[in-house]
Order: sequence, then structure tokens, then C-alpha cells
Amino acid sequence: MSDASLRIYAERAGQLGQGYDAVTAEDVLAPLVPVLPEPPASVLDVGPGTGRDLAWFAARGHDVTAAEPVAAFHDAIRDKVPGAALIPAGLPGLEGVDGPFGLILANLVWHHVAPGDRDAGMARMAGLLAPGGRLILCLRHGQVFPDSGVWATDTDEEAARAAAHGLREIRRAPAADRGPVGQDVTATWLTLEAPR
Repeated sequence: MSDASLRIYAERAGQLGQGYDAVTAEDVLAPLVPVLPEPPASVLDVGPGTGRDLAWFAARGHDVTAAEPVAAFHDAIRDKVPGAALIPAGLPGLEGVDGPFGLILANLVWHHVAPGDRDAGMARMAGLLAPGGRLILCLRHGQVFPDSGVWATDTDEEAARAAAHGLREIRRAPAADRGPVGQDVTATWLTLEAPR
């Protein structure tokens, strides 16, 4: 994640958190239910913000880990998911995160990874997956703001990047209306699987 993105999230954590929590995890994650592992699985949420989705996984019996580089979100994560492992790390390096994980979720995070860092980020996440583990990316499509750390994502490009790191695409689906994502912005869920 770029320094500009980290700064913006730190400055606006309260406002952004309210927007995240105005949409339920059930609504956000509904398109993923067919590709999610059965509990208990080890789940890594990369950039969980307030921990909304992390809490959903924990409530279903999964062992959850949060990799959140923005310290301003840490209290919200601890409040929502007291049992979660919380690591102050982000992409591309995810320093201090140890796998393997049955599921890695990066929900509206990848557009904050600079294009030049994406191969390293994909390799790192692929390396953290258990055999047959799944990586689910929610890719943002729309206006870009490189000076603020918001870059374009292309679903076909990211599927090809994942394939180059040994992951196969098993599903892509449009993400539901996300409320605070923004005007003229859409998103795609891309589900990838590690070899068994």
C-alpha cells in the first residue's frame, strides 16, 4: 500500500469506518458463499478496515488473522473480533504474516497496490496459501487517482498474474452495490485457488 493511501486512511479512519459498517458483511460476502471453505479454516483478511468481514468469518467458526497496516483501525478490529490475530502489515510484503491459510481475502485492497508491486504481492499471497487454499480479490474498477494511491485494476490481467504464480481462476462475479465505494465505480470478485 502506498504511503499516500496509508495517510488518507489514517486521517479518515472514522468516516471510512462508518461507511464500511453501514453495509453488512452478509450483503458484501453473499456472492462468495459458494467458494468459501467450510469452517474451521484459517482465514487471512488483508486490509480488513474495521474488521466487519473478519467478524463474519469468526462468527462462523473460522480462525481469523487480520493484516491491517492502518493503526487507526486496530481498536475497531479488536472490539469486533477480540480473538483475531492482528498484524500491522500490508501488501506487497505482508511482513510478519505466517501461513498457511485456507482463505485469503483482499476486499477492495488491490487497487492500492502500485502496479510495480503487484507481482511481489501476488507471489507473497500465493506463498501463504495452503494446498487447495483460495485467494479472493475484490477488484475496484473506475476512476483512478495515482497521487492518492488508487490505481486501475483489470480482472483479466490479475487472473493472468495469479496464473503466473501458480493460482488458477475458479470464479469471477460482480460485487454487489457497495455503498461507499464511489460513483461510477464497480467491482469484481476474483476467486483463485492454489494447487492441491
